[in-house]
Amino acid sequence: MAIPSLADESVAQHGFYVPQFEVRIEGVGLPRDVLRDVSQLTYRDSLREIDGFELTVNNWDAGTRAFKYVGSETAADLQGGGARGQNARLFDPCNKEVEVRAGYRGDLRTLVRGTFTTLEPNFPSSGPPTLTVRGLNALHKLRRKQYSTNWTDKRDSEIAKEIGRLSDPKLGKQQKRFPMPIVVSDEAQGQESPFPYVAQVNQYDIDFLFLRARRLGYVVSIREGDAKAKDPDRRKTHLYFGPSDGRTPGAREALFRLRWGASLLDFKPTLTTANQIKSVTVKGWDRTRKKEIAQTVSLGDKELAVNKDLHKLLDDCDPREEIVVEKPVHTKEEARKVAIGVLKDRQKEMVKASASCVGLPTLCAGCKVEIEGLGARFSGTYYVLGTTHSLGEGGYITRFDARREVTGALEGAQ
Repeated sequence: MAIPSLADESVAQHGFYVPQFEVRIEGVGLPRDVLRDVSQLTYRDSLREIDGFELTVNNWDAGTRAFKYVGSETAADLQGGGARGQNARLFDPCNKEVEVRAGYRGDLRTLVRGTFTTLEPNFPSSGPPTLTVRGLNALHKLRRKQYSTNWTDKRDSEIAKEIGRLSDPKLGKQQKRFPMPIVVSDEAQGQESPFPYVAQVNQYDIDFLFLRARRLGYVVSIREGDAKAKDPDRRKTHLYFGPSDGRTPGAREALFRLRWGASLLDFKPTLTTANQIKSVTVKGWDRTRKKEIAQTVSLGDKELAVNKDLHKLLDDCDPREEIVVEKPVHTKEEARKVAIGVLKDRQKEMVKASASCVGLPTLCAGCKVEIEGLGARFSGTYYVLGTTHSLGEGGYITRFDARREVTGALEGAQ
């Protein structure tokens, strides 16, 4: 499938005219007069933090010279059902589901589903009073109960999928302990080695998954459902567990092609050889054979294809060797996978960038973008680590942080 340029996307988005957003609480959109009070919407997502959104709301009624939402309410308003009471409780931090959507001229895409968590009014000495409302996506609800479970002869991806299927009778009949499906990369799962024994000891499922992902250089991220996906789990909002350079079924290699001087508003890359390593040795203990395990993987290994065009620079810089002894491994194959994961992680940190472009509601953490027009070292495929979507008086802008993950030869870089 051809990677669309921003010119292609502009046709689909009506020339990027008339940016719009929508906030729905329990499936109901904000009343029009309330929506007009929202002067700024910001949504942030990241692979390292819980996704969140923020609304800046006008909190002053010039006609009645009173606070609109917070500051003029009475105890009776907070208990009543009238218009004043509804406004006073509208943005309360609670368990009501909030959906934030954005896009252009009627074609709105879901950015996040979550709940309000913070209410922060501002009563300044000058200027109109405002109200800042913040919310977090479903990830913050995943730390609701700790579990102890063990597995034998299972791969990490198999364990992740099983966690998504396990039920907890204490939460209710047929209630799953993890509130959304977990999708893995079948390709990566086939390359993993099974573990004789893995234990989850009094841990939240999400923390345990992050820990297992870190061992192999995987990522854990929430992804919105795709109604056209063949896999029923991918049609719903789901958690992805797997490599950033792996491919989930139906995923595109890159989401957009962005070019400096045309579709990128700004681009600031950083190339560093600090903390780079040329080989990793992982040591462990083979309980069956009663002897030490030691596996070394170097940059020349055939499985290390990420940013291979920059390996010559690493050779010139004489990066250090690294011995990893704190990783619990039981077989040579497992030790090799861990060593490759450590090296891949370091290679992906070699080139990072921050950039901004016109608002793109489908650009999110976990996506890939193709960067052009910045030479051989900085052009190529970038994996998006986090984005900030801002809609306000200045229009709709998307800022993103990314790391370069070029595999294979880079052709035609200028």
